[in-house]
Amino acid sequence: MKIGEVIRKYRKKSKMTQEELADFLGVSSSAVNKWENGVSLPDITLLAPIARLFGISTDTLLSYQEELTDQEVNRIMEELTRRSRDMDYEGLFEWGMGVLREYPNCEKLAVNMLPALDGYRVVLMVPDPEKYDEELMKSYQRLQKSENPDYRKIAVNFLFYGCMNRRKYEEAENVLKCFPERDSAYKQMQALLHRRQGKTKDAFRIYEEQILEGYRMIEGAFAGILALAEEDKDTRRCDMIMEKQEQLAHLLEMGRYQEIYMRIAPILESREKGPALRILKEAVHGVRDMLEYRKSELYAHIDFAEKDIKNTAFLMKQCFFQDEITGFLENEPEFEELKRELEALAG
Repeated sequence: MKIGEVIRKYRKKSKMTQEELADFLGVSSSAVNKWENGVSLPDITLLAPIARLFGISTDTLLSYQEELTDQEVNRIMEELTRRSRDMDYEGLFEWGMGVLREYPNCEKLAVNMLPALDGYRVVLMVPDPEKYDEELMKSYQRLQKSENPDYRKIAVNFLFYGCMNRRKYEEAENVLKCFPERDSAYKQMQALLHRRQGKTKDAFRIYEEQILEGYRMIEGAFAGILALAEEDKDTRRCDMIMEKQEQLAHLLEMGRYQEIYMRIAPILESREKGPALRILKEAVHGVRDMLEYRKSELYAHIDFAEKDIKNTAFLMKQCFFQDEITGFLENEPEFEELKRELEALAG
Protein backbone atom coordinates (compact mmCIF):
# COMPACT_ATOMS: atom_id res chain seq x y z
CA MET A 1 0.00 0.00 0.00
CA LYS A 2 1.44 3.37 -1.03
CA ILE A 3 1.64 6.27 1.41
CA GLY A 4 -1.27 8.11 -0.24
CA GLU A 5 -3.48 5.05 0.23
CA VAL A 6 -2.41 4.79 3.87
CA ILE A 7 -3.28 8.47 4.44
CA ARG A 8 -6.71 7.96 2.84
CA LYS A 9 -7.33 4.79 4.89
CA TYR A 10 -6.53 6.41 8.26
CA ARG A 11 -8.17 9.74 7.38
CA LYS A 12 -11.44 7.93 6.74
CA LYS A 13 -10.93 5.78 9.83
CA SER A 14 -10.56 9.03 11.80
CA LYS A 15 -13.74 10.37 10.13
CA MET A 16 -11.89 13.41 8.72
CA THR A 17 -12.44 15.23 5.47
CA GLN A 18 -9.52 16.19 3.27
CA GLU A 19 -10.11 19.81 4.30
CA GLU A 20 -9.96 18.98 8.01
CA LEU A 21 -6.72 17.03 7.56
CA ALA A 22 -5.26 19.91 5.53
CA ASP A 23 -6.17 22.39 8.30
CA PHE A 24 -4.46 20.26 10.95
CA LEU A 25 -1.27 20.06 8.87
CA GLY A 26 -1.30 23.62 7.54
CA VAL A 27 -1.46 22.58 3.89
CA SER A 28 -4.10 22.94 1.20
CA SER A 29 -6.87 20.40 0.66
CA SER A 30 -5.57 20.14 -2.90
CA ALA A 31 -2.23 18.88 -1.52
CA VAL A 32 -3.98 16.19 0.52
CA ASN A 33 -5.99 15.18 -2.56
CA LYS A 34 -2.79 14.81 -4.58
CA TRP A 35 -1.19 12.65 -1.87
CA GLU A 36 -4.16 10.34 -1.75
CA ASN A 37 -4.26 9.98 -5.52
CA GLY A 38 -0.54 9.30 -5.83
CA VAL A 39 0.18 12.49 -7.76
CA SER A 40 2.65 13.79 -5.17
CA LEU A 41 4.10 12.90 -1.76
CA PRO A 42 3.91 14.80 1.53
CA ASP A 43 7.02 16.68 2.61
CA ILE A 44 9.29 14.59 4.84
CA THR A 45 8.77 17.07 7.71
CA LEU A 46 5.06 16.21 7.70
CA LEU A 47 5.48 12.46 8.18
CA ALA A 48 5.74 12.54 11.97
CA PRO A 49 2.79 14.97 12.40
CA ILE A 50 0.60 12.85 10.08
CA ALA A 51 1.51 9.67 11.99
CA ARG A 52 0.82 11.35 15.38
CA LEU A 53 -2.49 12.69 14.12
CA PHE A 54 -3.65 9.20 13.11
CA GLY A 55 -2.13 7.50 16.18
CA ILE A 56 0.10 5.25 14.10
CA SER A 57 3.86 4.82 13.73
CA THR A 58 5.81 6.28 10.83
CA ASP A 59 6.64 2.69 9.86
CA THR A 60 2.92 2.03 9.38
CA LEU A 61 2.51 5.30 7.51
CA LEU A 62 5.31 4.33 5.16
CA SER A 63 3.91 0.78 4.84
CA TYR A 64 7.01 -0.82 6.37
CA GLN A 65 4.74 -2.91 8.56
CA GLU A 66 1.96 -3.27 6.02
CA GLU A 67 -0.19 -6.35 6.52
CA LEU A 68 -2.64 -7.47 3.87
CA THR A 69 -5.88 -9.24 4.70
CA ASP A 70 -6.43 -12.86 3.66
CA GLN A 71 -8.84 -11.62 1.00
CA GLU A 72 -6.24 -9.22 -0.41
CA VAL A 73 -3.58 -11.94 -0.49
CA ASN A 74 -6.05 -14.29 -2.21
CA ARG A 75 -6.81 -11.67 -4.86
CA ILE A 76 -3.11 -11.17 -5.55
CA MET A 77 -2.60 -14.93 -5.85
CA GLU A 78 -5.59 -15.20 -8.19
CA GLU A 79 -4.01 -12.48 -10.31
CA LEU A 80 -0.76 -14.45 -10.36
CA THR A 81 -2.66 -17.51 -11.59
CA ARG A 82 -4.38 -15.47 -14.28
CA ARG A 83 -1.11 -13.94 -15.46
CA SER A 84 0.56 -17.37 -15.59
CA ARG A 85 -1.75 -18.25 -18.48
CA ASP A 86 -0.81 -15.20 -20.56
CA MET A 87 2.79 -14.31 -19.66
CA ASP A 88 6.16 -15.98 -20.07
CA TYR A 89 7.84 -16.96 -16.82
CA GLU A 90 10.28 -14.08 -16.82
CA GLY A 91 7.43 -11.57 -16.95
CA LEU A 92 5.48 -13.50 -14.34
CA PHE A 93 8.50 -13.62 -12.04
CA GLU A 94 9.15 -9.89 -12.37
CA TRP A 95 5.51 -9.11 -11.64
CA GLY A 96 5.42 -11.37 -8.57
CA MET A 97 8.69 -10.07 -7.14
CA GLY A 98 7.49 -6.52 -7.81
CA VAL A 99 4.41 -7.17 -5.69
CA LEU A 100 6.63 -8.49 -2.90
CA ARG A 101 8.80 -5.38 -3.09
CA GLU A 102 5.66 -3.26 -2.77
CA TYR A 103 4.78 -5.07 0.47
CA PRO A 104 8.24 -5.96 1.79
CA ASN A 105 7.11 -6.94 5.29
CA CYS A 106 3.90 -8.78 4.50
CA GLU A 107 5.02 -12.30 5.34
CA LYS A 108 1.55 -13.66 4.65
CA LEU A 109 1.98 -12.63 1.03
CA ALA A 110 5.57 -13.89 0.81
CA VAL A 111 4.71 -17.32 2.18
CA ASN A 112 2.14 -17.69 -0.62
CA MET A 113 3.94 -15.92 -3.45
CA LEU A 114 7.42 -17.47 -3.17
CA PRO A 115 6.40 -21.16 -3.34
CA ALA A 116 4.03 -20.30 -6.21
CA LEU A 117 6.76 -18.59 -8.22
CA ASP A 118 9.08 -21.46 -7.36
CA GLY A 119 6.55 -24.02 -8.57
CA TYR A 120 5.70 -22.22 -11.81
CA ARG A 121 9.29 -22.83 -12.95
CA VAL A 122 8.32 -26.50 -13.24
CA VAL A 123 4.74 -26.01 -14.42
CA LEU A 124 5.79 -23.66 -17.23
CA MET A 125 8.85 -25.81 -18.05
CA VAL A 126 11.27 -22.89 -17.85
CA PRO A 127 14.41 -23.79 -19.86
CA ASP A 128 16.81 -22.05 -17.42
CA PRO A 129 15.13 -22.31 -13.98
CA GLU A 130 18.41 -21.82 -12.11
CA LYS A 131 18.48 -18.24 -13.41
CA TYR A 132 15.96 -17.34 -10.70
CA ASP A 133 17.56 -19.28 -7.85
CA GLU A 134 19.51 -16.47 -6.26
CA GLU A 135 16.62 -14.02 -5.91
CA LEU A 136 14.26 -16.70 -4.64
CA MET A 137 16.80 -17.98 -2.13
CA LYS A 138 17.40 -14.47 -0.79
CA SER A 139 13.66 -14.00 -0.36
CA TYR A 140 13.36 -17.31 1.50
CA GLN A 141 16.28 -16.29 3.73
CA ARG A 142 14.40 -13.14 4.71
CA LEU A 143 11.29 -15.18 5.44
CA GLN A 144 13.40 -17.57 7.52
CA LYS A 145 13.82 -14.77 10.09
CA SER A 146 10.06 -14.56 10.63
CA GLU A 147 8.68 -14.78 14.17
CA ASN A 148 5.98 -17.09 12.83
CA PRO A 149 7.27 -20.70 13.23
CA ASP A 150 5.09 -21.98 10.37
CA TYR A 151 6.53 -19.37 8.01
CA ARG A 152 10.06 -20.19 9.14
CA LYS A 153 9.47 -23.87 8.50
CA ILE A 154 8.20 -23.23 4.98
CA ALA A 155 11.20 -21.02 4.23
CA VAL A 156 13.69 -23.56 5.58
CA ASN A 157 12.00 -26.35 3.63
CA PHE A 158 12.38 -24.49 0.32
CA LEU A 159 15.90 -23.34 1.16
CA PHE A 160 16.92 -26.92 1.91
CA TYR A 161 15.60 -28.37 -1.34
CA GLY A 162 16.97 -25.40 -3.25
CA CYS A 163 20.45 -26.19 -1.91
CA MET A 164 19.96 -29.88 -2.68
CA ASN A 165 18.97 -29.14 -6.28
CA ARG A 166 22.12 -27.04 -6.68
CA ARG A 167 24.23 -29.78 -5.02
CA LYS A 168 25.31 -27.38 -2.29
CA TYR A 169 25.18 -30.02 0.41
CA GLU A 170 27.12 -28.11 3.06
CA GLU A 171 24.67 -25.22 2.76
CA ALA A 172 21.78 -27.69 2.91
CA GLU A 173 23.21 -29.15 6.13
CA ASN A 174 23.39 -25.68 7.71
CA VAL A 175 19.82 -24.91 6.62
CA LEU A 176 18.59 -28.20 8.09
CA LYS A 177 19.91 -27.14 11.52
CA CYS A 178 17.16 -24.49 11.53
CA PHE A 179 14.39 -27.05 10.93
CA PRO A 180 12.51 -28.39 13.98
CA GLU A 181 13.93 -31.85 14.66
CA ARG A 182 10.64 -33.19 15.98
CA ASP A 183 8.91 -32.41 12.70
CA SER A 184 8.15 -35.56 10.67
CA ALA A 185 9.75 -34.03 7.56
CA TYR A 186 13.08 -33.43 9.32
CA LYS A 187 14.30 -37.00 9.16
CA GLN A 188 13.20 -37.39 5.55
CA MET A 189 15.30 -34.35 4.69
CA GLN A 190 18.21 -35.61 6.78
CA ALA A 191 18.13 -39.02 5.09
CA LEU A 192 18.06 -37.44 1.63
CA LEU A 193 21.07 -35.31 2.54
CA HIS A 194 23.00 -38.36 3.78
CA ARG A 195 22.10 -40.21 0.60
CA ARG A 196 23.37 -37.41 -1.63
CA GLN A 197 26.55 -37.15 0.46
CA GLY A 198 27.23 -40.84 0.00
CA LYS A 199 26.50 -41.69 3.66
CA THR A 200 24.38 -44.66 2.65
CA LYS A 201 24.34 -46.47 5.99
CA ASP A 202 23.16 -43.34 7.81
CA ALA A 203 20.40 -42.83 5.22
CA PHE A 204 19.26 -46.45 5.59
CA ARG A 205 19.26 -46.13 9.38
CA ILE A 206 17.07 -43.01 9.37
CA TYR A 207 14.52 -44.56 7.00
CA GLU A 208 14.43 -47.77 9.07
CA GLU A 209 13.96 -45.78 12.28
CA GLN A 210 11.07 -43.97 10.61
CA ILE A 211 9.40 -47.30 9.89
CA LEU A 212 9.55 -48.16 13.60
CA GLU A 213 8.37 -44.70 14.65
CA GLY A 214 5.55 -44.88 12.14
CA TYR A 215 4.52 -48.28 13.45
CA ARG A 216 4.36 -47.00 17.03
CA MET A 217 2.34 -43.98 15.99
CA ILE A 218 -0.18 -46.07 14.03
CA GLU A 219 -0.30 -48.67 16.80
CA GLY A 220 -1.21 -45.92 19.28
CA ALA A 221 -3.94 -44.65 16.97
CA PHE A 222 -5.33 -48.19 16.58
CA ALA A 223 -5.40 -48.58 20.36
CA GLY A 224 -7.32 -45.32 20.69
CA ILE A 225 -9.87 -46.31 18.05
CA LEU A 226 -10.27 -49.73 19.66
CA ALA A 227 -11.01 -48.12 23.04
CA LEU A 228 -13.65 -45.87 21.46
CA ALA A 229 -15.22 -48.80 19.61
CA GLU A 230 -15.34 -50.82 22.85
CA GLU A 231 -17.10 -47.94 24.61
CA ASP A 232 -19.65 -47.89 21.77
CA LYS A 233 -19.95 -51.70 21.95
CA ASP A 234 -19.18 -51.73 18.21
CA THR A 235 -17.87 -55.30 17.87
CA ARG A 236 -17.54 -55.05 14.10
CA ARG A 237 -15.19 -52.10 14.35
CA CYS A 238 -13.27 -53.75 17.21
CA ASP A 239 -12.67 -56.84 15.09
CA MET A 240 -11.62 -54.71 12.13
CA ILE A 241 -9.07 -52.73 14.17
CA MET A 242 -7.59 -55.86 15.77
CA GLU A 243 -7.24 -57.44 12.34
CA LYS A 244 -5.56 -54.33 10.91
CA GLN A 245 -3.16 -54.21 13.87
CA GLU A 246 -2.25 -57.86 13.35
CA GLN A 247 -1.64 -57.29 9.63
CA LEU A 248 0.49 -54.21 10.28
CA ALA A 249 2.66 -55.92 12.92
CA HIS A 250 3.09 -58.92 10.62
CA LEU A 251 4.00 -56.73 7.64
CA LEU A 252 6.67 -54.89 9.63
CA GLU A 253 7.97 -58.11 11.25
CA MET A 254 7.30 -56.95 14.79
CA GLY A 255 6.81 -60.46 16.18
CA ARG A 256 3.85 -62.58 17.19
CA TYR A 257 3.20 -60.83 20.51
CA GLN A 258 2.68 -57.49 18.76
CA GLU A 259 0.38 -59.18 16.27
CA ILE A 260 -2.00 -60.62 18.84
CA TYR A 261 -1.77 -58.50 22.00
CA MET A 262 -4.98 -56.56 21.24
CA ARG A 263 -6.94 -59.82 21.12
CA ILE A 264 -5.86 -61.11 24.54
CA ALA A 265 -8.33 -59.16 26.73
CA PRO A 266 -11.48 -59.78 24.60
CA ILE A 267 -10.76 -63.51 24.41
CA LEU A 268 -10.16 -63.77 28.16
CA GLU A 269 -13.40 -61.87 28.81
CA SER A 270 -15.30 -64.57 26.91
CA ARG A 271 -14.13 -67.05 29.61
CA GLU A 272 -13.90 -69.87 27.09
CA LYS A 273 -11.06 -72.07 28.28
CA GLY A 274 -9.88 -73.40 24.92
CA PRO A 275 -9.46 -70.01 23.12
CA ALA A 276 -8.14 -68.42 26.36
CA LEU A 277 -5.37 -71.00 26.78
CA ARG A 278 -4.41 -70.75 23.11
CA ILE A 279 -4.10 -66.93 23.14
CA LEU A 280 -2.15 -66.95 26.41
CA LYS A 281 0.22 -69.56 25.07
CA GLU A 282 0.83 -67.48 21.94
CA ALA A 283 1.28 -64.36 24.06
CA VAL A 284 3.81 -65.89 26.48
CA HIS A 285 5.81 -67.44 23.67
CA GLY A 286 5.49 -64.18 21.78
CA VAL A 287 6.98 -62.24 24.71
CA ARG A 288 9.91 -64.63 24.75
CA ASP A 289 10.59 -63.89 21.07
CA MET A 290 9.47 -60.27 20.94
CA LEU A 291 12.96 -58.85 20.31
CA GLU A 292 13.48 -61.04 17.25
CA TYR A 293 12.39 -58.15 14.99
CA ARG A 294 15.78 -56.59 15.70
CA LYS A 295 17.32 -59.33 13.55
CA SER A 296 15.05 -58.50 10.61
CA GLU A 297 16.65 -57.36 7.36
CA LEU A 298 14.13 -54.54 7.45
CA TYR A 299 16.04 -52.93 10.36
CA ALA A 300 19.54 -54.06 9.38
CA HIS A 301 21.21 -50.66 9.84
CA ILE A 302 19.87 -49.80 13.31
CA ASP A 303 22.18 -50.31 16.27
CA PHE A 304 19.62 -51.20 18.91
CA ALA A 305 20.32 -50.41 22.55
CA GLU A 306 20.45 -53.29 24.99
CA LYS A 307 17.00 -54.31 26.15
CA ASP A 308 15.43 -57.33 27.78
CA ILE A 309 11.88 -58.66 27.97
CA LYS A 310 11.53 -58.72 31.76
CA ASN A 311 9.42 -55.58 31.94
CA THR A 312 6.98 -56.75 29.26
CA ALA A 313 6.68 -60.15 30.93
CA PHE A 314 6.04 -58.49 34.31
CA LEU A 315 3.35 -56.20 32.84
CA MET A 316 1.68 -59.14 31.13
CA LYS A 317 1.65 -61.02 34.43
CA GLN A 318 0.09 -58.03 36.20
CA CYS A 319 -2.51 -57.44 33.48
CA PHE A 320 -3.69 -60.96 32.66
CA PHE A 321 -2.52 -63.48 35.25
CA GLN A 322 -4.76 -62.24 38.06
CA ASP A 323 -7.61 -64.17 39.69
CA GLU A 324 -10.32 -61.79 38.54
CA ILE A 325 -9.19 -62.20 34.92
CA THR A 326 -7.84 -65.74 34.52
CA GLY A 327 -9.14 -67.35 37.71
CA PHE A 328 -11.41 -69.55 35.59
CA LEU A 329 -8.25 -71.26 34.26
CA GLU A 330 -6.82 -72.19 37.68
CA ASN A 331 -5.86 -75.84 38.05
CA GLU A 332 -5.61 -76.23 34.28
CA PRO A 333 -2.17 -77.91 33.80
CA GLU A 334 -1.37 -75.90 30.66
CA PHE A 335 -2.23 -72.64 32.43
CA GLU A 336 -0.05 -73.51 35.43
CA GLU A 337 2.84 -74.25 33.05
CA LEU A 338 2.35 -70.89 31.31
CA LYS A 339 2.40 -69.13 34.68
CA ARG A 340 5.71 -70.72 35.55
CA GLU A 341 7.15 -69.82 32.16
CA LEU A 342 6.05 -66.20 32.53
CA GLU A 343 7.48 -66.03 36.06
CA ALA A 344 10.83 -67.16 34.65
CA LEU A 345 10.69 -64.52 31.89
CA ALA A 346 9.82 -61.77 34.36
CA GLY A 347 12.86 -62.72 36.44
